[in-house]
Amino acid sequence: MLEAFVTVLVVANVVPILPVVLEFTAGLQPRAQRRVLLEAILVGNVVAGATALLGRALLDATRLTIDDVRIAGGLVLLVFALFDMLFDRVQRKRPLNEVVGPPEHPALVPLAVPLLVGPAVLATVLVSADHYGRTAALVAVAGNGVINAVILTVGGTLYARIGPGFGRALGKVMSLMLAALAVSMIRAGIVGMFQAAQR
Repeated sequence: MLEAFVTVLVVANVVPILPVVLEFTAGLQPRAQRRVLLEAILVGNVVAGATALLGRALLDATRLTIDDVRIAGGLVLLVFALFDMLFDRVQRKRPLNEVVGPPEHPALVPLAVPLLVGPAVLATVLVSADHYGRTAALVAVAGNGVINAVILTVGGTLYARIGPGFGRALGKVMSLMLAALAVSMIRAGIVGMFQAAQR
């Protein structure tokens, strides 16, 4: 269960994108800002939890295998990680604000999905549910949701204290861990495919 928690934490970590999240809610009063952020966490967790519960049924219906998801999810994670290490994650996420604009209630889109819970997170949750079990995946999603909720509700103060430089450095470290996780997922998917072919 701890491994599932750490795996989801690496992918769903909100600290590197904290400036972008704060930018979406910058025009709101503190109380309204907290409400929107908590709603975004809740919606994102519901989507991730539904993926953990129903992902296997969806795979069966589409005749996909968990190894397909491992490879596809690993490739997505690897692209994100490489982009983050070469560029600034804030710059990558900023175009979302230009497309969506400054809505008064952005909790569902783009805050919850795809900013907080995107394709990489969903793929990781699905693989974790298959490898560690649905209960472990749900606990990992809920636990990381609580951590992210705490970080988001005190985000302004936290970011002011750690400073943008430390935030960028932390983002690069998390990107490196994300790249390693992506390679591991791709490797596991390829090995699984070869083992299935030999049966």
